[in-house]
Amino acid sequence: MKTFIFNNFGKISILILSIFIIFASSSVVVNESAKDVIDRSFNQALIVFGSAKALNAVISLAQGTEINLPFVVVAVGEVLDPINDLVEQFSLIMLASLVSLGIQKILLNFVSNDFFNLTFIISILVFNIFLFLKFKNIESIKNMALKLTLILLFLRFSIPFIAYLNEYSYDYFIKPQYNIEQLNETILNTKDEISKINLESVEEKESGFFEKFRQKFDMTFYEKKVDEYKDAIDSSSDNIVDLIIVFIFQTILLPLFYLFFFYILLKKLFNFPAK
Repeated sequence: MKTFIFNNFGKISILILSIFIIFASSSVVVNESAKDVIDRSFNQALIVFGSAKALNAVISLAQGTEINLPFVVVAVGEVLDPINDLVEQFSLIMLASLVSLGIQKILLNFVSNDFFNLTFIISILVFNIFLFLKFKNIESIKNMALKLTLILLFLRFSIPFIAYLNEYSYDYFIKPQYNIEQLNETILNTKDEISKINLESVEEKESGFFEKFRQKFDMTFYEKKVDEYKDAIDSSSDNIVDLIIVFIFQTILLPLFYLFFFYILLKKLFNFPAK
């Protein structure tokens, strides 16, 4: 018995590891935990996307504001052009982030499906059978079983791993400097400030005749109005850039690394020719 264990120590180690992997792949706790992580990220991205669209809406409304001075018309909203362009680009990035997280949810549902798990378990059992039993002329089948098992193993655990890595990297490395909740709050505050200025502009347009006449020739009134818009958007630009950094890293960069490693695995297993 000791001789058998000593001579087959590597194979027995693989068998024990295979049993552990089978139990891990069938764990409901792991599946539900990973789904909760992705759902939280998706909901958080959805909230930020909604904030970005709300800010874009009030900026677009403000861009229709005009100052009618004698012999000249000035669009106050031109002050908001740079931030509006940034918000539109940010909205596209958030949309891409939502798509990325949605795809991760679909992939996680796929790899945690009973049929996938059954296929994965069968491939592990077949590989271990070929590992211990000596059959003639089955090296090609044995190699194919190994390749299939490794691919299924990568798919089964890499998707939850990406979800956990996202959460861990955000909580311990990103959040201290780029807190999504706080950054989103500043965007909402900017939206509220611009909405307030827009409302005041409407009320001023509906003011009495003498007030309108005074405003018509009062440059300080228009300078104050422009300054109010500038003050409202000054801090939001940096916060939007910070959010872009966070979501590109979490929902775009890490999945790209995942695809890269999956490609490397396939290349190693099937010897794809390098281009």
